[in-house]
Amino acid sequence: MVKTTGNELRGIVASPGIATGRAFVYVKPRIPHADNRTEDPAREIRRLKAAVAESVGDLQRLTRRMQERGEDAFVHILRAQQTIAEDESVFDEVATLVREDWLPAEAAVGRVFEQYTEMFNQLRDRDYNKARSADVMDVYKRIVGKLLGLTDTELIGLDSGTIVVAEDLLPSDTAMMDFSRVAALVTERGGVTGHVAIIANTYGIPAAVGVAGVTTHASSGDRMVVDASCGEEALVLVNPDAESERHVAVRRRRLEHHARDLQQYRGMDPITRDGHRIILSANVGSTAELEPARVQGAGSVGLYRTEFLFLKAPVLPDEDAQYEAYRAAAEAFPGSFVIVRTLDVGGDKRIPGISMEQEDNPFLGNRALRLCLARPDLFRTQLRAILRAAVHGDVRIMFPMVGGVPELEEALDVLARTGAELQAEGIECRVDLPVGAMIEVPAAVWVAGELARRVSFLSIGTNDLTQYLTATDRINSAVWEYHRIFDPSLFRAMEMVVAGAHANGAWVGVCGELGGNPLAIPLLIGLGVDELSMSPRAIAEATWLLRTGTYREMQALAEEVLKQDDHRAIRSLLEQFLEKHYTGSGEGRDPQRPCESDDA
Repeated sequence: MVKTTGNELRGIVASPGIATGRAFVYVKPRIPHADNRTEDPAREIRRLKAAVAESVGDLQRLTRRMQERGEDAFVHILRAQQTIAEDESVFDEVATLVREDWLPAEAAVGRVFEQYTEMFNQLRDRDYNKARSADVMDVYKRIVGKLLGLTDTELIGLDSGTIVVAEDLLPSDTAMMDFSRVAALVTERGGVTGHVAIIANTYGIPAAVGVAGVTTHASSGDRMVVDASCGEEALVLVNPDAESERHVAVRRRRLEHHARDLQQYRGMDPITRDGHRIILSANVGSTAELEPARVQGAGSVGLYRTEFLFLKAPVLPDEDAQYEAYRAAAEAFPGSFVIVRTLDVGGDKRIPGISMEQEDNPFLGNRALRLCLARPDLFRTQLRAILRAAVHGDVRIMFPMVGGVPELEEALDVLARTGAELQAEGIECRVDLPVGAMIEVPAAVWVAGELARRVSFLSIGTNDLTQYLTATDRINSAVWEYHRIFDPSLFRAMEMVVAGAHANGAWVGVCGELGGNPLAIPLLIGLGVDELSMSPRAIAEATWLLRTGTYREMQALAEEVLKQDDHRAIRSLLEQFLEKHYTGSGEGRDPQRPCESDDA
C-alpha cells in the first residue's frame, strides 16, 4: 500500500496503467435558477458584455488551434458557435430582459438561449436543426460559465500530459478531446464498462472511476498520480510527496518492462500450445485508430463503433461521408474482415444531430437497433454506405441490442430492400455480405439458436449484457459492487449462446471489455468462443495467453467456473489459473507481471 502525506483517494480501475501529470478539473456549468432579481441592471449588462467578449476570444483561440491541427470538423463547429456568440440581436434580447425584468445576467442568458433551442428543435429539418440547437447550448454554457467565474469548462486544447478530472464524462464531452495530450482520466461517477472505460482502453490511457470527492480534493494545475496498475482498485494521489512518487515510479517501470516483453507476441499466430486457433480482433471507433490497431497485431476489426463517426461530425454524416470511413476500414485490413456495427446511440450516447426524446431510463429505452428501426431514413443511409464499402473488402454488418427474432427479421428486411434499391440505381455494392447480431439483451440469450439460424455470427456484448443481467446501471458508481463482471449468470448465459450458435452453424465472438481482460481470456476460450475483439493494446497479451496455455486447460477452467455460484469464487479461480499456468520459468512464460511488491 502506498502512503502519502497529501490527498490519497481510491477508485475503480477502468483502464490499466500509471500516469503522472497536472490535473484539469473539468466543470460543467449548471443552469442557474431565475428566481432572484438584480438590484443593478447596468452592472449585469457590463458583466454580460465581458462574458461574451471572453467567450468570443476563447472560440477564436480554439479555432486557430484546431486549424493548426487540421481538425476541420471542429473548426466548422467553433466558427458556427462564434457566429452565435457575436450575434448582436441575441445580445440585445438578453440585455432587454435584464433591464425590463431585472433579471441577473445568467438567468436572462438562460431564458433567451432556451427559446432559441426550442425554436431550432421545432423546425422541419430536425436533424440539422438539432445540431444547431446543440451549438446554441454550447455557447450558452460557455457564457454562463464566464458569468459564474468558472474557468475549466473546455476539453479542447488541453496541454500535453493532462490528467482530466470530472464528475463524469459522456461521449459528447470526449468527442472533441485530443487524446494524444491526455495522460489519464479520473471521474467520480462511471463504471468499469461505461464510456470512460471504453474510451480510455481504446486510446491506451489509464483511467480511474468512482473516485469519490476527486473534483473537490483536486484543483486544476495540481500535480496528480493515477495508479491503476494492480487489481480492481485504483489509487489517485493529489500533490503527492517524493516518497510516494518514488514508489509509483518503481511500479511504472515494472509495468513498462512487462509491456515491452509482450511486444514480441505482436503479429504471432493466436493459437494455443495444443493447436486451437482463436481470432483476435480490434475494437475501433474511427479511421485514425485503424493503423495503430494493425500495428498492435490485430488480425481483423471485430467492432467498428460507428457512433463515434456521428459524435465527431459537425452535422450528421451523409451517405458518402460514411462510405469513405467504412471503405478506409476495409482497405486497412485487406484479406481480413471488418465488422461494422450499425448505429448504437441512446443510453449514455446522445448525438446532437439525432432527435431523441428525453427518457427516464435511457438504457432501457429507444436505443441502438430500436432507434434505427424507428428512423428508417437514418438506418437506410448507413446501410447504403456499408453495402457500398463492402465492395472494397470483407465488410460485415452487425446489429446491436437485438432483443429477439422479430426485430432481427425486420432489420434483415430493411437491409435486403436497401441492397435491392442500390442495385436498381446501378450503384456498385455487395448485398451478400455476412450479417451478425449482438447478444446484449437477456431475452436474446434464450433464443440464440433461433437468431443464429438467420445470421452468420453472434457477438456477445458483455458490457450491456452484464448490466441487464445484474440490473445495475453500468455508469453508476453507487452500484458498481453489484455490477459483477465475473457474475455466474454471465458465463452460464455465454455457454447457452455458444451452444445455440454452434448448433446452427454460426460462430461466436465477444466484443465487450471482458474480451480483453487477461483474467477472463482463458475462460472465454474454454467456453468455446471463436473470436475475441478488444482494445488493440490488449492483443499482445491475449496472444501470449493463447500461445502459452492449452485449450484443454482452458476447457477444464470453464467447467469449474460453470459450477460456481459466487462471483468472488470465480475471480479466485481465474487468478489461481493465471498463477499456475502463466508464472514460473517454463519456456514462453512469465513476461514480468507488474503487480508484485514495490520492494521486489
